[in-house]
Amino acid sequence: MALRLGLLLLILPLLIRGQENRVIRGRLLSASTNQPLPFANLTVADGRLSSATNAEGYFMLDLPESHVRDTLTMVALHYRSVQLPVSALPSTEFTVRLNEVPNTVTTADIYFDAAPAFATRDTLLKAVAAISRNYSQQPTLLRGFYRESVRDETSDVQAMEAEGLIEVYKPSYHFPDQSDRIRFLKGRRKPLNQFTTPILTPGPWVSNMLDVVKYQEFLFRNRAVNKNYVFNRTGETIIGDQPVYIIGFRPRDDAQLDGYFTGSLFLTKRSLAIIRAEYTLTPAGLNLLNQARGYVQLYKTRLLQRTYVATYALFGQQWSFQSGSVENTLAYEPSGNRLKARIDFVVTRRNDNQIKPFSRFAEASMRLPMQSYTKTDDTFWEGETYLLPTRP
Repeated sequence: MALRLGLLLLILPLLIRGQENRVIRGRLLSASTNQPLPFANLTVADGRLSSATNAEGYFMLDLPESHVRDTLTMVALHYRSVQLPVSALPSTEFTVRLNEVPNTVTTADIYFDAAPAFATRDTLLKAVAAISRNYSQQPTLLRGFYRESVRDETSDVQAMEAEGLIEVYKPSYHFPDQSDRIRFLKGRRKPLNQFTTPILTPGPWVSNMLDVVKYQEFLFRNRAVNKNYVFNRTGETIIGDQPVYIIGFRPRDDAQLDGYFTGSLFLTKRSLAIIRAEYTLTPAGLNLLNQARGYVQLYKTRLLQRTYVATYALFGQQWSFQSGSVENTLAYEPSGNRLKARIDFVVTRRNDNQIKPFSRFAEASMRLPMQSYTKTDDTFWEGETYLLPTRP
């Protein structure tokens, strides 16, 4: 008995150590320019675990030891993907370089053999019709990292930064009328410099609403293409190992007052899945928000520019929302200072195993800016993957 107890005491620390997570840290660069690749997607275990690089290309993943035999996939716009065995990754910070591909337009194509404007609009209708086939058909629970920050660029001062861990219940894409549900798990607001203007970021709902496949009202209304916009194929490129069309859109010349966005959609050539969207507010859109939100009258702050980015990652054989960001440039009129307000949401875990929606009582407020969170200890993100902050 004493011998067995002694062996158990010797083995127990090894068992505990074996259950610890493995933290992977690195940086993603362009092989041709040696420049960082910001906000690239990283996935493990067919998309069940994921992360993203920050503005400087740095990333981290906190992986359970059960995934040591899986593969880390790195995907960036205009670059070929790289796949690395997790077991072969170094324990210290490492660098990976991706190879760039050119942005080209082919002369002949199965979807674009008619008049360009008609072919593009018709192809987008096919993409809308394929949504239920290309995206998750089961309810999915997304666990993700959320950050909102405001920086006074004129004074070079970080005015506010708050971050949190949230969960999103996302119904099947087959039922677009069923809304997502969001709840906070934990959050904090870092004690930074005094901010004399209002909190300008509206909370995690905004980043999740960037899922243009789910919330497609401004582009696709009632499964038809919005007639206030002109759509054209502007190029082709690669996202990971996926050849994609680049579809540019802008308001029609005779619909400037009703067209609030201009940008690009990225559709896979194989299945017409929308896997990325980049767009900005037009002058009409900026004017609408400045008047509707009362930025100028109430806050003495004018919105000068707003850009949006949404990305998707493969989850098994289908696509799933991966990240959303909004970046605002504002002018604080009393001082003339420029403010940069940004929100980021990055999915870090996915689960579609018999997921049930949580109650609406547990949902986060649509405009919760995390002002009430103050916890700042160094163990706050222990055991979690998060978007690394920009290095000073």
